[in-house]
Amino acid sequence: MISKKTKYAINALVFLAKQPKGEAVPISKIADSEHIPRKFLEAILLDLRNAGMLSSKKGKLGGYYLH
Repeated sequence: MISKKTKYAINALVFLAKQPKGEAVPISKIADSEHIPRKFLEAILLDLRNAGMLSSKKGKLGGYYLH
């Protein structure tokens, strides 16, 4: 059995993989689309970014994206 954190991380990565390459997606869009609590998703995406799996952009058009 996998943890909720792992399941949510996989769902978020699959969602990001479906986006155009390099297009930053806001956390709120991922959270709403995948039904993941926003605060929990923030922590998961930060872990994935620190592990080198994702990159992020700040600002109005910011968000997370796959390399």
